Amino acid sequence: MASYLEEKDSEKMIVAAIDFGTTYSGYAFAFRNDYANDALRIQGNTWNSGSRVGVSLKTPTCALFTPEQKFHSFGFDAEDKYADLAIDDEHHDWYYFRRFKMMLYNNPHISRQSTIEDDKGKHMNALEVFSAIIFYLREHMLRAMHARSISEGVQDDEVHWVLTVPAIWSDQAKQFMREAAKKAGIRSDQLDIALEPEAASIYCKHIPVGKRGQELCQAGEDIAGLEAICPGTKYLVLDAGGGTIDITVQEVQGDGSLHQVYMANGGDWGGTKVDEAYEEFLIELVGPQVWDRFKMENRDSYLDIVREFEIKKRTITPEIDQKITFKVPIALNEVYQDMRGQELRLSVSEGRRGRKMAWIGDKLRVDASEAKKLFETACEAIVEHVERIFEQEDAAGTSIILMVGGFSESPMLRHAVRERFGSRKRIIIPQDAGLSVLKGAVLFGFDTRVISTRVMKHTYGIQVAEKFRQGDPESQKSVVKGIVYCDDKFSNHVARGQSVNIGEATEYHDYVPLTDEQTQLAFKVFTSEGAEPKYCETENCTYIGKMLVDLPMNFPQTDRGVSVRLRFGGTELSVEAYVKKTEQKTNAQFDLLE
Repeated sequence: MASYLEEKDSEKMIVAAIDFGTTYSGYAFAFRNDYANDALRIQGNTWNSGSRVGVSLKTPTCALFTPEQKFHSFGFDAEDKYADLAIDDEHHDWYYFRRFKMMLYNNPHISRQSTIEDDKGKHMNALEVFSAIIFYLREHMLRAMHARSISEGVQDDEVHWVLTVPAIWSDQAKQFMREAAKKAGIRSDQLDIALEPEAASIYCKHIPVGKRGQELCQAGEDIAGLEAICPGTKYLVLDAGGGTIDITVQEVQGDGSLHQVYMANGGDWGGTKVDEAYEEFLIELVGPQVWDRFKMENRDSYLDIVREFEIKKRTITPEIDQKITFKVPIALNEVYQDMRGQELRLSVSEGRRGRKMAWIGDKLRVDASEAKKLFETACEAIVEHVERIFEQEDAAGTSIILMVGGFSESPMLRHAVRERFGSRKRIIIPQDAGLSVLKGAVLFGFDTRVISTRVMKHTYGIQVAEKFRQGDPESQKSVVKGIVYCDDKFSNHVARGQSVNIGEATEYHDYVPLTDEQTQLAFKVFTSEGAEPKYCETENCTYIGKMLVDLPMNFPQTDRGVSVRLRFGGTELSVEAYVKKTEQKTNAQFDLLE
C-alpha cells in the first residue's frame, strides 16, 4: 500500500516555498531544470519597504483587513496604510494583525473556529486570516513570475508548493496550516509541509565546499567548521526565528541524507522577546496606566516606536559602549504630563535609572549596558536550552552548532552562543541566515527524502475498548451485548524517542466495530510523554483529535474488521487502512481540528 509521500507527484516544473514567519514572511521558487544544474539557483522577491528607504528580501508579517473583514494589504503596505489611518483617527473599525503566528504555538485548542485578536482586541476567524495571507503570497509570486516573463506556459498544477512551520509545532497546528493553504487555493496533493530547522539544514548542506568560506560564513565566524559536515558528523541546528527557537540534532549519512538523532525541541524565545523587553522597559519608565492610554489613543505614535526599535535593535552589539538613542514620541510625554502632572524627562531623570539616561529633545539616550539587557532573557534561555541538549546521551559527539533564522543575525545572540560554546563547538552562521529556511524549503520540495529519519517527540496511540481486566479503572467500565469492556485503553502505535525512517509505517493494528450500526470507526488520538501508557484519559495523556476509518456495510459485524497503521516518518501524521476480509483499502484520515 503506497504511503502519502509516495503518492505525490515529485516531478513538478516549479517548486515554490512560502516562509510564513512570526515577524517576517517571504517566498522563493526554482525551476526543476535549474535545480538539476545548480540547486542554489533559487529566485525570490525584493519587497519595497514602503515609507522606509531600501528594499528587503522579506516583508513584515502584518495584515490589514477592512471593517467588513475583507483582506486589504500585507507587509510593508499594511504597515503604511494602517499608520495613515491611525494619523487620521480612522483606524478603529479596521483589523490589523501583527505577529499573530504565535497563536498556533503550544495551543491545545486550535480548531476551525479559532479566532485571533487584532491590535485593538477585535477578533476574526484565524483560518480566514491565515488563508488570506497565503493566498496573497501565492498570487504575488505568480504575478512576479509573469512580470519577469519566466512563467509563460506554466500551468497552476505544474507548481508544487512548500509551506514552512516550526518543528516544535503540534500536529494540530500543522493541519491548520495545510487547511489554510487549501482554502487559499493550494491543493493538498500539491503541498508539502517543511520543518524550518530541517529546511535550513538542507540549504546549508547544498552550498559547495569550495564556495563556503566566502559565501556561507560571516567575517569572524568559523570557516573551517563547514568542511567538517561530512558523513558521520553530528551537528545541532539552532533556528532562531522571530517567535520560536527551533532546535534539532542531525547526523550526515554516507548517502548524503540527514538522520535526526535528537527530537525537535525549543521554545518561544525568539527575537520578539527582545521587543517585549523594550516595551516592558518603556512601561517601567512611564507606568502601565500611561502606557495603556498612550497605545489606545496614539496608535500611529506607537507604530513608530515599534518600527524604530525593529531597526535600532540590529545596531546593538556586545562591543558597543556609547549611549544608544531611542526616539520617544511627543505624544507619550503629553499623556504622561496629563496623567502625572510633570514632564516625563524630569520624572525619568529623578528615577533609579536616571544616571544611565539622558534626554535630548525628543530622544532618550540610554547607556549601552541598559540596551544590552534587553537581550538577556532571550539569549540566556537559548544557551541554557542548548546546554541541556548537549547533556543528552543521543546528542553526544555533536561537534557543530549551525545558527540559522533571522534572530541568528543578531550580534548579541551570536556573542551569547560563542561565549558559552565557542571553546567546545564549531559555530557556523550562513551569510543569509535569515533566508536559509526559505531557500531550504524550495530544495526540500524537490527532494523530501533528504531527511532520512526523524525522532518522535511523543508516544502516539488511539483510545480503544478492550475486554475489562482486573486493575482497569472502574470509571471506564461499560457493557456491550453482555461483554464488559474498558473504554480507555491506549493502543500504542509509536513511542517517544523512537527513530522512524521517512515513509515508514508502524505495524498494522486490527480493530472491529462494537455494533452492526457503525458505519465508521472514530478513534480518539492521544499523545503521551511516557513510552508505554496503558490508559488515555486516566493517565493524563493529551488528546489531539480524531482518526476516522470508514467501515464496509455489506458484511456482518464480525467480518467488518479493519487493519490500521500510521505513518510518522514525514513532517505530518498520515494513516492508511484496509478491510481485513477483502484486503481492499478503505478511507482513513485524521481530523485534529474539530
